[in-house]
Amino acid sequence: MARATARPGARLGARLRAARKRRAALFVGLALALAGCVDDSREREQPRTETPAGGDQPGDTGDGGSDEQPRVFDTLEMLTNLADAVIVPNYEALAEQTAAFGADDGPLAEHCAAIGTADEETAAATAQDAWRDVMAAVQTTEMHVFGPAADNGEALRKRVLSYDDAPLSTCGVDIAVVLARGDGFDIKARALNQRGYGAVEYLLFNEDLGHTCAPQVPDTADWNALPETERRQARCGLARLIAHDAAEAAATLAERWDPDGGDYRAAFLDPEATGEALQHLTDGLFAMDLLVKDRKLGIPTGIHDDCSAAACPGLVESPWSRNSFANIRANAASFKALFEGGDDFGFDDFIVNEDFASVADRFVTNTQDVIDYVDRIDTSLHEQVRAIEEGRRESECMNAFAGPDRQAELSACTLTGLVKRVTDDLKIDFVTIVGVSIPGGAQSDND
Repeated sequence: MARATARPGARLGARLRAARKRRAALFVGLALALAGCVDDSREREQPRTETPAGGDQPGDTGDGGSDEQPRVFDTLEMLTNLADAVIVPNYEALAEQTAAFGADDGPLAEHCAAIGTADEETAAATAQDAWRDVMAAVQTTEMHVFGPAADNGEALRKRVLSYDDAPLSTCGVDIAVVLARGDGFDIKARALNQRGYGAVEYLLFNEDLGHTCAPQVPDTADWNALPETERRQARCGLARLIAHDAAEAAATLAERWDPDGGDYRAAFLDPEATGEALQHLTDGLFAMDLLVKDRKLGIPTGIHDDCSAAACPGLVESPWSRNSFANIRANAASFKALFEGGDDFGFDDFIVNEDFASVADRFVTNTQDVIDYVDRIDTSLHEQVRAIEEGRRESECMNAFAGPDRQAELSACTLTGLVKRVTDDLKIDFVTIVGVSIPGGAQSDND
């Protein structure tokens, strides 16, 4: 939404938007040229090679010659590889890790049992570490939200993590803590913004045991007067119910891809629907733009116009665990895995096959730059966003965003600029070369 008043850096933002329009105009010629040169068969020789059946390494014939056999790129082979080597294993890992975390003998249950004992601190730290591990698996699947994950308004996905849909309702979670102590409580009856691993984070990491509801809310009126141990146990009990619910949703997602289950894999790999599958993958990859660049970085830092203040710290993901940058790193690594396809065909091969090797290289380089930069950040996103808000450092943030090659103290703003390099190529080069459409919501860029 538009800002009511201009803020420092607005003129810089206007210049950036004007520059984007000029860049888009320059690429019209590229789009027309590509439309004429793309081969609909998608089948040309390109660099992937196969090891001969005899087991020798490529190029090792024993007589000084070479036995490398160039493979012919095939779109369906790429889709099969991405499904079997990336997407399905990601959902299987998510199901396994959420089940282990929420199990009756898992780290969360052990933490709950240790509350009020000498082992409480150690058990809590173990549960928090386990939560971070599971969150990495959750964030990995955020880059391919289509098919079962997108069905029914993304209901299964949002039971695991609802951050992309709406901010966590901490008051709603606080009310649920109270209600869960009585009979007849059903976690499935609670709103999605009170469930998932965001709610588990709040219950597990937030050291302030006071409720966040207004004084007139009756359910939480007596909460703050309860003994601390009793409140910790109640919170942990709700966390277990939420973790079970998330594990059930994750298991369903994995089952619906499984050939012995819902077998969405077969529909995804239908030879008559490769164009649709490419579009689904594109929709998933654009989470790098809509979710990572905008929702996780641009809006909290105030770069994106959907934040109408200097910054919006209330919209930071994972603020209690300070896990925001780790989430983004997992997103970027998952994006890169989908783009490269591991040891077999990926979108890099698709783009090389269309004679745009430099574009493929740029995607890989820029995405790795994002990952490497995150690894060097030592101040949490929440702290940086608060610094922007309290210090009125909007112009400094916008400058870091516009020039990510320069050193800047506000690394979150620099990171947003690095992610934008990837997403700019998605919006022009990728969709043009692959022959897909920009998903709704990513058509315009107002950061």
